[in-house]
Amino acid sequence: MNLSMEQPVSNRRPPLLARIRDRITGMEWYDQVVFRKRVLFESDRSVIERDFRARFGRSPDLDQPQTFNEKLLWLSLNYRLPLYSTLADKYEVRAYVRDRVGDAYLNTLLGVYERVEEIRWDALPDAFALKATHGSKWNVICPDRCKLDRKQAEYDLARWLRHNFYWYGREWIYRDLKPRIVAEAFLDDGGKPPPDFKIFCFDGEPRLIQVDADRFEEHTRNFFSPDWTLLPARMIYPPIPRPVPRPANLDDMVRVARALARGMPFVRVDLYDVGGRVVFGEMSFYPERGMGPFDDPLFNREVGSWIRLPAPHPDRGWWSRQHAVWG
Repeated sequence: MNLSMEQPVSNRRPPLLARIRDRITGMEWYDQVVFRKRVLFESDRSVIERDFRARFGRSPDLDQPQTFNEKLLWLSLNYRLPLYSTLADKYEVRAYVRDRVGDAYLNTLLGVYERVEEIRWDALPDAFALKATHGSKWNVICPDRCKLDRKQAEYDLARWLRHNFYWYGREWIYRDLKPRIVAEAFLDDGGKPPPDFKIFCFDGEPRLIQVDADRFEEHTRNFFSPDWTLLPARMIYPPIPRPVPRPANLDDMVRVARALARGMPFVRVDLYDVGGRVVFGEMSFYPERGMGPFDDPLFNREVGSWIRLPAPHPDRGWWSRQHAVWG
């Protein structure tokens, strides 16, 4: 099981060997020997450069970055505002959204838990979503509680709470986050989650909109300009095979993204247009860990030119990594 994969509801449990493997890799001694050794002795830059070479077949230019990917990696290594870590926390970010655009754009909060045993399953509605606040794609999406494999959900949630997401990709913003689970209302689009509208903002200005559809089935993806012109850009997934109508609340989504991104060299603001209103999803500072290229190298470089790199803002570096290691 890939720890970073989002978990749709299913009645099927993993095969026995996969469950044994997951149990072993969740044990403290395994973390100590495998993950924590790497955290102690390898810098974030060395790990990121190695992963980039494995993905692209070349080393990234992190001294004079030019492409979208290289500039995201430069930001992740050199521009570490404490605010960014707060905004990566799926619970703490709610206060920021409330302050910038108001409560109306927040999804309904059903509960916050530090342990799986605190979840009152019987008190949750028929449809809901459970999300780990300290990672990415660590979610249990439940459109129908009658179909929920509760034992598997508890297993996944408990495992996520034991792990520090920073170890898996060196995204520093997750390193010092407190492990928690939030329960939120299920956003219903005909019995399934609605499409994602991910707005890429550069110096606070929305310039690109990514739309993801059918994430739990046949994942597809399109890119649009802010005026809803379809762009030929591709990233990882094939294009959506049907026309995507202009969202009814597109202007409001762009306004919200602009307000949330104000003062930031780059951020992706994820929103939903569901039930006649705009709902906040999350803020992402390094989409795809900076490892998701546009298919067109020229477009990848053009989007990179939209990012104006700020003066470096380092964090606590090696000493802070020890907190991630030893807690």
